[in-house]
Amino acid sequence: MYKKLSLKILLTFFLILFSGASITHENIPHNIDRSVADKCVEPTDIMRSQHHIFIKQQSHDTVVKGIRTQKYSLNNCINCHIKPSANGTYPSVKSEEHFCSGCHIAAAAQVECFDCHASKPFKKVVEKVKDSE
Repeated sequence: MYKKLSLKILLTFFLILFSGASITHENIPHNIDRSVADKCVEPTDIMRSQHHIFIKQQSHDTVVKGIRTQKYSLNNCINCHIKPSANGTYPSVKSEEHFCSGCHIAAAAQVECFDCHASKPFKKVVEKVKDSE
């Protein structure tokens, strides 16, 4: 009995130890403009591991306490991280090209924010039209 328990504990330990890269998003490439990467509200390693905490706290502060701030607002994240593709359209929240969904799909984590919130900026993007010659 103790052998089975010890084996389960050891297996759990190894699963947690070796799944760290997927939890912290280390191996998932992001389509981020490097010129604005250092302008995020927190350092990259902190945002990769704790963004969900910031977003939940912001949501609680806004909905329950009526406090609206920009620092951890979802709009702030979307306006900076969701970029249009070459043709001027934004990626679908269901595609891996979407900044949030790319990581969440790879990590098998559900993105529930966009059940209520917009998944792309409200800024209008002018569609690039090919020159006809």
